[in-house]
Amino acid sequence: MKMKTSLLMGAFSLALFIGGCTATPAAAPVAGPAGPQGATGATGQTGDPGRDADRRREDDQKRAEDDKRTEERNQAEHQRIVDARARDSHDTGCPMGEHVYANAEGRMICVKD
Repeated sequence: MKMKTSLLMGAFSLALFIGGCTATPAAAPVAGPAGPQGATGATGQTGDPGRDADRRREDDQKRAEDDKRTEERNQAEHQRIVDARARDSHDTGCPMGEHVYANAEGRMICVKD
């Protein structure tokens, strides 16, 4: 009985396989004719190159001043800690239970032990 069932299933599968291979596939869609040309858009207004350059220069100057102020603050903080160490090698300017640590920016800060 098992042999008959397997034989029938195999024959049925073979028939479906052969029938599927001989069927013609669906036709691919064909592109139609091109549509009409679209309208062109309006052009934008041109900027004033002098004003743009002035704004850029002002931004650069402001950034340079900010960098200079940050550097001066970092140097002052570092100098304060160096001076404190010079006064007393055990006194770093940090409260009890904290010690000096240089962070990634090079700024000296007090952190807990």
